[in-house]
Amino acid sequence: MRAGLLSDPEVIGRLNQDFVCTTIVIDDAKRRAGEGDELAKHLAAHWTYPLDMMFLRPDGSLIFKLNSFQDFPGVHPDVAAPPGKERVVVTDDRAHVEMFLKHLDEHFGK
Repeated sequence: MRAGLLSDPEVIGRLNQDFVCTTIVIDDAKRRAGEGDELAKHLAAHWTYPLDMMFLRPDGSLIFKLNSFQDFPGVHPDVAAPPGKERVVVTDDRAHVEMFLKHLDEHFGK
């Protein structure tokens, strides 16, 4: 996702304008959840392989999430398929950009 979708200037602009973006490794979220971190508990509870993005309210509750193998019509050539899934490569990164922006518009407006 980083090599394709998140390198698109339109996506970068929308994320920078409308969201506070951060990243966490799932193993760190699980460890922190075990230590009582409430945000980490929310993240770990809603994580599914290969989760790429979660959109949360200020209180940490989940609005929606995007998963590269469930929400996009193929994956970037640099992305490996999860166990048991055939990797479908999309040659038009614009399809991912349009799908991503559609999800944002549906949940947050234009």
